[in-house]
Amino acid sequence: MIQVVKTDSLKTRPPFLNLFPVVPENVMAITEVMKKTGFDQSKPIDTWQGFVVDGHTRLESAKKAGLDRVLIFDHNFANEDEALAYAIYNQRVRRNIDLARILECVAALDRPGPRGGDYTSEKGELSLPGDLAPGDSAETTASLLGVSRASVTRARVINEYGDDEVKEAVRKGEKPLREAYQETQEKRAIERERTEPKPTFNQTNDNIEWASWSWNPVTGCNHKCEYCYARDIANHYFPEKFKPTFHPERLTAPKNTKFPKTAATNIGDRSVFVCSMADLFGSWIPKEQIEAVIKATADAQQWNFLFLTKNPERYLEFNFPKNAWLGTTVDVQSRVEKAVEVFSKIKATVKFLSCEPMLEKLTFSNKLRVFDWVLIGGGTKSTKTPANQPEWSWVEDLLGQARAAGCMVYFKPNLEVRPREYPTK
Repeated sequence: MIQVVKTDSLKTRPPFLNLFPVVPENVMAITEVMKKTGFDQSKPIDTWQGFVVDGHTRLESAKKAGLDRVLIFDHNFANEDEALAYAIYNQRVRRNIDLARILECVAALDRPGPRGGDYTSEKGELSLPGDLAPGDSAETTASLLGVSRASVTRARVINEYGDDEVKEAVRKGEKPLREAYQETQEKRAIERERTEPKPTFNQTNDNIEWASWSWNPVTGCNHKCEYCYARDIANHYFPEKFKPTFHPERLTAPKNTKFPKTAATNIGDRSVFVCSMADLFGSWIPKEQIEAVIKATADAQQWNFLFLTKNPERYLEFNFPKNAWLGTTVDVQSRVEKAVEVFSKIKATVKFLSCEPMLEKLTFSNKLRVFDWVLIGGGTKSTKTPANQPEWSWVEDLLGQARAAGCMVYFKPNLEVRPREYPTK
């Protein structure tokens, strides 16, 4: 609602106050204009519940120009989150958001504690220009700010772990966000190595019988698969739950884990399942995190590192060392074509399929030869799905395709189906 109010009746407060600092030179210029022409009626000050949301420079200029009344647009935002998103969006439109301001914007959107109300509509959407909304996901925040998801991720790390000197350098534009992020991560890794036990691989149980070790430098996943038991484990044991999280201190695990003597004759004992609690190649994972993991594998040639993803296209963005085995999950027929297409292009020492859980019959039409290894398994129980087994005919058919293509085959321990045939005579 547009209305005229007394200038001194308007109040300011965080998080809106100083989110975008008032520049004295701009105030002086606008003040001179206001002295001659008055308050620009086309640009009212945005307010909510008596507080200025957007327009702090105009308010300061009006006071200096001696204007006792100003025009405002009083909004009916659902809560503070919605008001803040609106203010940041306006600054973005005016191109006032640069990388030096990202830290403050991300910190404001991520600020802890209840703020009242529900910023979503009945449809679960926030009504803002461009359908932008604040939220926990880096992707949503990046859309609101008009920057990359990686920039939001870096800003969050710097805000939480960066020292004051690094933060100030970013705010002044003296240090690029990426450089500040890398510096912060390096300091974190050094500090954790100094104060915490050295990270090592975890020994696997029967659920991952085909690799004796697992290594999770990244945890969490956004695929939202109904049958995911990793999500149940993470939600129960991890403080960050199943939110994608980078653990740079774990990058030293390959050099900290003692290489077993049995690995010389048992290939499983030197095999490491990378990111058993994540999809390292999910679209939400920053490229530099993936590169850091790949570098750690290249520096540990005595181990075999098994990568597995539901997003195999992303393999094409990277170069892998010889000790990297690349795999993709194919649980339904609709994933077959993409898997064959991508794996026909990539180079890897071993290319493999994980058909777990195998939810339907899979037909590769003589194209299975692009793979070296096929793993077949049943569905493990999760909070959203019961344990389940594929039909034996599906398994038998896939086994036949694998044999014809010259692939090695591994039946996982949770695959319990078997032929149960009787003679009819």
